[in-house]
Amino acid sequence: MTCSTWSTGRPSWTCRSWLGPSGSSSPAVSEDVLGTPDVDVVMPVRDEARHLEAAVAAISAQEYAGAIRIHVAVAPSTDGTEALAARLAASDPTVAVIPNPSGSTPAGLNAAIASSSAPVVVRADGHCQLSPGYIARAVETLARTGAANVGGIQRPVGVTPFEQAVAVAMSSRFGTGG
Repeated sequence: MTCSTWSTGRPSWTCRSWLGPSGSSSPAVSEDVLGTPDVDVVMPVRDEARHLEAAVAAISAQEYAGAIRIHVAVAPSTDGTEALAARLAASDPTVAVIPNPSGSTPAGLNAAIASSSAPVVVRADGHCQLSPGYIARAVETLARTGAANVGGIQRPVGVTPFEQAVAVAMSSRFGTGG
């Protein structure tokens, strides 16, 4: 599960490495330039039918004043993810399905980012359920610190006993936490 936010260097800003108009690194973006920028969430998915609807719902429920669009880069799947993503996009104009025929995560991210236009990009995975204030806090942190990329603490959880065991292991000092 990955969730991170970065500034893209577009006329307002996005979540990516921030590049200025000339393509060179730019100084920190100030809050007066940012205001409440639009945000595009990019989500590469494969075989996420079990989790995708909840992940998209958590993004749609963000407590954020700016516009949020969701770009779901769908890889070939065996569990109905493609049909579910198409249904979500058909029922919500803020959701777009981006084809990812190669199926690789980097290709999906690149396709979704290429389809985005907001000055801030948030990367989320199909298992990721953002807390309601995640995007607002990330945007505020980008503006306050001038960082090019920010992210929150990931709290692994599991549904099945195996997933729960993996979550405990990942939270230990031998995993990614602790």
